[in-house]
Amino acid sequence: MKKALLLATTGLALVLAGCSNSSSSTKSSDNNNSTYNTEMTKGNNAVNDEKYATAADHFESAAKAKKTDKATASEKQADNLAKAKKYMNKRQFSDAKKALTIAKEQDNGNKKMTSRAKSLLAQVKKIQLNRSNYKLDIKNAKTMIKAGTNDQARSLLEQVTKAKGIKGKYYSDLYNEANTLLQSLPASSVQATNETGNSSDSNNSNNSTDSNSSSNSSDDQSDNPAAKGDFDVESRKLDGKEITDDDIAKARQQLTDQGVKTVGAWSDNDIIRAIKNAHADGRTTIKPSDAKIRN
Repeated sequence: MKKALLLATTGLALVLAGCSNSSSSTKSSDNNNSTYNTEMTKGNNAVNDEKYATAADHFESAAKAKKTDKATASEKQADNLAKAKKYMNKRQFSDAKKALTIAKEQDNGNKKMTSRAKSLLAQVKKIQLNRSNYKLDIKNAKTMIKAGTNDQARSLLEQVTKAKGIKGKYYSDLYNEANTLLQSLPASSVQATNETGNSSDSNNSNNSTDSNSSSNSSDDQSDNPAAKGDFDVESRKLDGKEITDDDIAKARQQLTDQGVKTVGAWSDNDIIRAIKNAHADGRTTIKPSDAKIRN
């Protein structure tokens, strides 16, 4: 009788212990699920704010609470996006491109992060192309300076220093290099001519009133390129308006955006002619073929 009672008591204790363990396991599982859901939500919210390093930390915590393919993939994807942004800020664009490619191709990834990776990848490729063109322009300008063609070098360097976004973090090093070269150039021949001309005009005005009257007459040839012997120089007049240096710089950038590698060899005269030919065709964007002389 005592033996039977002992066995019954032992059996009941085992049953109660099993129930206790099961209850504890259920609570632990519930806690893990709750932590997982909370961390995944926080991670997705960080993604919405484009805070990828923070998102990666939350996805890592979610994976520790409950290891799932989604949590693991999201952590890797966010981590690569965070790395890519750091690489871009350091102008390490090749490394950024690698990280973004991995993020874009991540299996089970977050759709928003995949889309963002594609967008940044396109941006990096554009930045690399622009930097390549700016570097080529600076290189050509240096060659022109050595050859003594400072006016052409100046035009090329001004094109770089006036390019859209050139002072931003992705191009500021090239802006500084181009601007330093630009500032080192002596006064342009046009400036020197103007200064000499102004001085001469001042002297002439003191010596002869009749000379001034004559220069203001309808026979004034100052705007006629042929009067200076420059028969092939394009006038900057277009439909009653002047083609400005900014217009020329924008036109050069249009060629650069089209992948033209020899923009540095184009003179301002070529650009002005291209602007006029494009205008005649009803276009505001020039093409390489627009520089040809039309009969």
